[in-house]
Amino acid sequence: MTPALALALVLLSGPERGAEPRPRNIETARYVVNGPEPWKAVRPVEGPGYRVVLSSPDGRALVATVEIDGSPLADAAYYPVDSRTLPAEARELLADPLPADDELEDLSRMLLRGAPTQLEAVERVVAWVSQRIRYDLPGLLPESASSCHRSRRGSCVGRSLLAADLLRRGGLPARQVTGILTARDASELTGNSQELFNDGISGVRHRWIEVYVSGLGWVPSDPGGLANTVTARHLALPGAPPDGFGLTILSRSPVLVRRAHNGTLARPRLRVVEAVDLPSRADRP
Repeated sequence: MTPALALALVLLSGPERGAEPRPRNIETARYVVNGPEPWKAVRPVEGPGYRVVLSSPDGRALVATVEIDGSPLADAAYYPVDSRTLPAEARELLADPLPADDELEDLSRMLLRGAPTQLEAVERVVAWVSQRIRYDLPGLLPESASSCHRSRRGSCVGRSLLAADLLRRGGLPARQVTGILTARDASELTGNSQELFNDGISGVRHRWIEVYVSGLGWVPSDPGGLANTVTARHLALPGAPPDGFGLTILSRSPVLVRRAHNGTLARPRLRVVEAVDLPSRADRP
């Protein structure tokens, strides 16, 4: 029996008698990470509603546990963003100049005009990209925000570059996340992305974004149609998978039910301040 299989049998044996049941708003998945240096291949994450925890219960195989908390996010961060309140890494991201592009500038202003909070601003951009940019398989030519916008098509890379570009032009720090979208087989993927299914990594290589939201931190979104949330099938990596990298799916809990908003699936927002009660921009601190 291989170490990975033995570990799977232990982890799949279920909770101990008397253990508290998992809260209904938590979605989890566990994976064995294979490869010559598996501890370097996966990125531990501790973010708002998205955690990747690395462990080795048997002292040999590495297990990555993804946990998604579906509890509502406090919708208290006003938009536009006061850059003075941002941490250094977020300010540095906004200070990095974007290519001059009047069309993207106009689109960003149109999408974000009147957005009362930062979470809603993210929802607007993710909704537009997921609905207006047709998914296409990666090609030989590199993608950019501009090429994706003009062709109205792009892979997960192009969509993520475009979403991050539109948010950054609106003053919201957004960055790329490289990872794996896991699947037990190709049927769990949508459309022509099924052609990319790789049994060795139990899914496909994927790209999504993180947006820094004041008071919360780096909140993940998938421009394919998930705003301010991802799923336990999203496993973040520090970069492109190294040679020999592989994944084995140990377990997955039922998928969280996400509400539709602006035509996309979004994490619930706790209305700390209703939009009609927000102070005018001049009165904001």
